[in-house]
Amino acid sequence: SLYAACLISSIGVCVPFVHLVPAAQDLGVEQTAAALLIALIGAGSTLGRFFLGAFADRIGRQQFLVAVYVGMGAAMTIWMAASGFASLACFALLFGVFYGGWVAILPTVVMDRFGGANVSGIIGILYTSVAIGTLIGPSAAGFLFDVSRSYAWPIVVSIAANIVAAGITLRSLRETWGEQRNP
Repeated sequence: SLYAACLISSIGVCVPFVHLVPAAQDLGVEQTAAALLIALIGAGSTLGRFFLGAFADRIGRQQFLVAVYVGMGAAMTIWMAASGFASLACFALLFGVFYGGWVAILPTVVMDRFGGANVSGIIGILYTSVAIGTLIGPSAAGFLFDVSRSYAWPIVVSIAANIVAAGITLRSLRETWGEQRNP
């Protein structure tokens, strides 16, 4: 279930890295300012990696994983409604924070679920899901844009991918809770 959630989420997560700049330019944002949006995702990601880990330790790492999937999807609704640089910058920074939290939490979730034995190999296998999602997501988003001449569908699919990933993770978490209650 962790693999499936990461795969599905990655389909949506990687779309902004490829399509945010041209989407911003379509809204009239100058090329240099549009490119700055990717840097804002990076800045937000750095903040998320530093500050959200401690929060995850307090609420529970798997619960936090659900929250970052929902957060990435929710941030994308800002992209969907954006009308210019300011709203796109808000999206980029907020999305980056949740993206950074996702990157930071995945190895600890693996440790919690599988223990320390073979953890590097397990994380390596898990990250193949991200590679596959990265291959599929931006290309599919480009196809959807070409067909619709709008970024609305690629963004909607990206939001949906993160919500589905949250649902898969939440279901897995509930199953784990059920196993712990009924040994």
